Amino acid sequence: MLQNLKPIKRKLKPIKRTYKRIVYSITKSNMRKRLKNTDFSIISDNCWGGRVYEELGLPYRTPFIGLYIFSEDYVKLLKNFRKYMEYELTFTNNSKWNTEYDGEYPIGILKDIELHFLHYANQEEAYEKWNKRKNRINYENIFFKMNDDNKCSLKLLKEFDTLDLKNKIIFAAFNYKELDNLIHFTNPRGNGNVGTDLFYYDQYFDVVNWLNGETQT
Repeated sequence: MLQNLKPIKRKLKPIKRTYKRIVYSITKSNMRKRLKNTDFSIISDNCWGGRVYEELGLPYRTPFIGLYIFSEDYVKLLKNFRKYMEYELTFTNNSKWNTEYDGEYPIGILKDIELHFLHYANQEEAYEKWNKRKNRINYENIFFKMNDDNKCSLKLLKEFDTLDLKNKIIFAAFNYKELDNLIHFTNPRGNGNVGTDLFYYDQYFDVVNWLNGETQT
């Protein structure tokens, strides 16, 4: 019986893929129609911000695209964000966080903060795009996002939650009652954390409402 189902499942796969593409296209169209605030900068600890700009059909107004930052560095960066953004981007061949790093992607340095340029071919590309996009930041309209991955802890989430920053959210796999800006992922895909949140965040969070200032959490 199970053997007979295999050909049927194979035939259904392209249909399912097509259906998902259609649904995603409709979702993006609806998001773009609802969006009122179009001149904003997203600061994210992973690739989530880039996903949002792509879904909304907007140019990147942030250099935090195609990269990730370990949680301790991310919180430290945000505690003095404007100052850190003034530092020149340099590069390193070693990581204080990833002992298995073997040069497969560039690691940038802002003074003492590591930026892991996961989706960049080389240092030259990372440097060029970082500086070009850094100049687009709208410091009057910034939105900050953090999740519970990348060596995160409840202590670091609490620090982020209490930073004197407007428009901040936390994606987490646990329902931490003490966090005011929490978005709880009730069915997380990571190992004890939300994992790659950009692929399913919309199940829990309406990013357009957030950007429009209609709701946060």
